[in-house]
Amino acid sequence: MFSCVLSVLAMTIVTRSSAVLYNAALYKPAAQISTWEPNYAYKAVDGNSDPDVNHGYCQHTDQHLTPWWMVDLRGQFIVEQIKLTNRQDGLFLIADRLRNFDIDIFQQDPRQLANFPDITGQVCYHQGPTPGRGTFLYNCTTPIVGRYVRLVMRLGFIDNLHICELEVLVNGSSFEEVYFNKKEDTRLSGKPLITLTTTDSSYCLQECLRRRSTIYCTAFNWVTSTRSCQLFSVNPFLDLTVNLTSAVGTHFYSQDNSSL
Repeated sequence: MFSCVLSVLAMTIVTRSSAVLYNAALYKPAAQISTWEPNYAYKAVDGNSDPDVNHGYCQHTDQHLTPWWMVDLRGQFIVEQIKLTNRQDGLFLIADRLRNFDIDIFQQDPRQLANFPDITGQVCYHQGPTPGRGTFLYNCTTPIVGRYVRLVMRLGFIDNLHICELEVLVNGSSFEEVYFNKKEDTRLSGKPLITLTTTDSSYCLQECLRRRSTIYCTAFNWVTSTRSCQLFSVNPFLDLTVNLTSAVGTHFYSQDNSSL
């Protein structure tokens, strides 16, 4: 049992400088109209594109007239492409449920707007008939600046929505706002991806964010005595309690992915 911890909220805004497109949706908070069994919204941005829903890495809604799924990028990004993995298990009829959909983008949370979900943001891509089984790369007609990326089906009858991964590929020149929770006198066990020496925890946090496009840093240990910054890539939606131990003078920071 690790010691009592103090939880606070840390925030920073960083600027990307790479011209390479990267996935800004990975591990970000996701939501959907409803959830069928344990196929939660976050499973479409968990970094695992396994196309068999029975393996537990796909999102899945109940049946609705206008089923939708959405990810909050936690900042304004220049979205250029969407990479989507459709379900590929079972009969072709199951994969064919994905059809007549828009991938649209909003600068503010569209659920706060009137008539949601029957509104349309800036459309990156429209699909008529089903694309079928597989992984598909869609180019936005023009790059779109936004924070919330939604996939919505408009069918005229009720059906389920399920996809196994959605990547939002963005331009490197973007601002990102990310929140971290802090647990004092606590460390995450395991081997870090990178260990650095920095002047304080805020610089450690910035180093974590700066490397998100390469190692997907989502957590770090800050060791006050040695000014050691230990960067980790973990799924922030999972409960890490069993991996946390008491360590006086070490503080654990993890990306906050609480519900929108």
